[in-house]
Amino acid sequence: MELITDKAELYNLQKKLEASFKNFITDKIEVLTGHMGNSLRVNAFYSEELNIWWCFNISEGKSGIRYWNAFGIGKPKENKLSNIICEINYPIEGINKRVAAVWIKEDKEYFLLHSGNIGGGRIGIGKASFQERYIGEFKEFPTKELTGKYTEIGNINSQTLPLQIKLFVEEVARIKDEIVNNTKSSKKTLDPLEKLKETFNEEFSGIKEYFGKEKTIIANCNHGFVVNELKEILTQKGYQLANDQQRDLYIYTNKPQISHVFEIKTSINSQVIFTAVGQLLINNARVEPQPKLLFVVPEKLNTKLILTLKKLNIEELVYTLKNNKPIFKDLETKL
Repeated sequence: MELITDKAELYNLQKKLEASFKNFITDKIEVLTGHMGNSLRVNAFYSEELNIWWCFNISEGKSGIRYWNAFGIGKPKENKLSNIICEINYPIEGINKRVAAVWIKEDKEYFLLHSGNIGGGRIGIGKASFQERYIGEFKEFPTKELTGKYTEIGNINSQTLPLQIKLFVEEVARIKDEIVNNTKSSKKTLDPLEKLKETFNEEFSGIKEYFGKEKTIIANCNHGFVVNELKEILTQKGYQLANDQQRDLYIYTNKPQISHVFEIKTSINSQVIFTAVGQLLINNARVEPQPKLLFVVPEKLNTKLILTLKKLNIEELVYTLKNNKPIFKDLETKL
């Protein structure tokens, strides 16, 4: 795993990032927005499909020279002030720990990471509060230069990178709103016996890379897409859905009470299996009565493993991907 610091390499990544959004553009709008405490006029692009606007540029300020990639939600108005929800900035070369994003390379694939330092200029908004509330994974990456935890936004070669960035922007907006307005969901639900969370936050999508003994599998099926699609299907069937930092998705009843818990993985190897089983068992051990535990996987498990999981009261739910959309063939029989 390598942190990208070369100027030419970062330039190419920036150009690829900009190109990935071109097919989504529906409008080009001149707007006023804030940057580094100042108001400036920029040419912003807007997408009806994504319902976000963006501006790509190079900026120089207290944080040094960096690629400035600003994003907002909704269609901005011509020559009117439009608020930036988040910036995904990284240096044009070298290492700059004052900006939040970086690129890493692993096995010829490039991944965009973010530290969660979302800024915003308001009390309580920052890296620690973002990581605490974020529905997704922050982890350490094994490079000498990269310290602290980062979350993976996506792969530069993925056609869904703009969708992944859209979900990240929406997650930043949700967390900022929780902090500013001190909403109920801003508190983590660590123990379902104390308080059951009854809201669902859109799952951030990021491509994960898993390592097996014989080969590397890049799971192009996105975790967030699978979670959100399953949530939509179950909502249409009339179920009440929520998620929290311990559970990808769960069904709850009016009591409230958890009835089904879904742990979703986008690839299968021994490490993924042990992680999923541990999460299902430990995070739900004290829930009474015991909910139905479902291990959601992209391929059918072998018979011995299925029997072992059944002894642990865990069932498999297999999905297949068609045009980046997950299909849950046996969902009805698992409910």
